[in-house]
Amino acid sequence: MQRGIPGSRANFGGVRRIDTLDLEAVRPNWLTAGAIRLGMLSLFIVVTAMVRPHLTHASAGWLVLAGVVFAVVATGVFASATRRVALRLPFLDAPRRMTDAVLLVLRRVGLPLVGLAFFLVWTFVYIGIWWVHPHDAFRGLAEHPRFADFFYTAVSTAFISPPGDIVAHSRGARAATMIEMLTAFALVTAYAGSFLELGRERRRATEAAGSDAAPEDRSTAD
Repeated sequence: MQRGIPGSRANFGGVRRIDTLDLEAVRPNWLTAGAIRLGMLSLFIVVTAMVRPHLTHASAGWLVLAGVVFAVVATGVFASATRRVALRLPFLDAPRRMTDAVLLVLRRVGLPLVGLAFFLVWTFVYIGIWWVHPHDAFRGLAEHPRFADFFYTAVSTAFISPPGDIVAHSRGARAATMIEMLTAFALVTAYAGSFLELGRERRRATEAAGSDAAPEDRSTAD
């Protein structure tokens, strides 16, 4: 059976055959998904930053209490999901099983929700610090700051550095900004590591499938 286009010069030996372009090698599948997730995270940031209501000392206290309750519930849900995933993993080593389970859950949750949850947690932390010391915690805030002001501080500190127009003044506020920068780096490393671990697992599975297929090919040839 003749292969190729009838009458084409590519059918003759004098023309060098062009190798098939492997699109997956040129552009990984997760690249487009990563761009979509980054766009969703940016949209969430813009929507949250547009929150206009101002905070009073009393409303800030109630907001911090609601944030603590939400954080406890979210932590319980995350721990339960991690435990269910860990029980299904084939590893016998418990520490490795839990580490891989955490990475899998983080990847399943997705960058938009993970990033937004991280920013909101630190937003509530800064609101709590301001609630404890409303006059000394930060410089650059109005008497009744907006929720968006603290969210802006949390996002800026996580991505780049504490903003220049809202300055951490008290020792607690300064310590919180430094801890946020460290935890942001750790979160990004863990999230990126989940994709790297996924790539390694896929390569191991491909190599294992190839090694299993090789003996079958030899037995068929015999």
